[in-house]
Amino acid sequence: MTDAVLAEVRYLDEPWRDRDERPFIFSRETRHKNTIKHEVAINNARPLVADGSIDFDHNGFTLHAFNHQVSDWSSNEQVATTYASTIVPMLKSLTGCEDAFVMGHQVRNENPETFLGAYSRYVHCDYPLHPMRERESAVLKRYESPLADELEDREYVWYNIWAPIERIAEQNQLCVVDAASASMDDFREYHFSPKAEGGYATLPLYNPAHRFYYFNDMQTDECIVFKQYDSRSEKPMVCPHTSFFDSHKGERQGRRSVEYRALCIL
Repeated sequence: MTDAVLAEVRYLDEPWRDRDERPFIFSRETRHKNTIKHEVAINNARPLVADGSIDFDHNGFTLHAFNHQVSDWSSNEQVATTYASTIVPMLKSLTGCEDAFVMGHQVRNENPETFLGAYSRYVHCDYPLHPMRERESAVLKRYESPLADELEDREYVWYNIWAPIERIAEQNQLCVVDAASASMDDFREYHFSPKAEGGYATLPLYNPAHRFYYFNDMQTDECIVFKQYDSRSEKPMVCPHTSFFDSHKGERQGRRSVEYRALCIL
């Protein structure tokens, strides 16, 4: 491995391994209560993607060009134009899917207004790791896609597409866990709002077998595409992810980024 950074990341705390109930993580206080720091080596994936050592299909993530015409990232209307012009063609090219559908986007910066709008400070996955047909169907129906009627017979994959905006990502960069290094035994569900009906997703317990990667000094014309749920049982399912602080760099300008969540129907 090359250019490895040693950094602390937060995992679900060990007492939750044998509990049946879900923890609640929706604030700084509940994050500290229910997670624990582990030091991990985070490797620079640039040379490994370039030489084919990291494979999108096997490892669940890759680096891709991010071409867009957005001049104002605070404009939801401008950002939404990239759904059809950039994100869907990118996913079709990468995955060979029949069609792709963007559920939405989130812009983050150094001055978050909410806990969920801040940089992620714990390793997590965006979704529960089981089929949620109502969620998938709702996205397809919103786009008036005839594939909504075929969903029971289709395989599909959810992806997160993450990119720095306005300036390069020097600090609080995104890192992902290689999907091929994660086991389903690692994961537990958790609530990300104060009330159970507010929704739930998944996060892992610590496993020393997890392999972490990042792309150093990402530019505003680059993005990471990484898997968040794969319905195919023979494929690695998910790349957990988090931001991390690189102590060797110290304080830098605040990271600004956009992420999209999209569904690919295979």
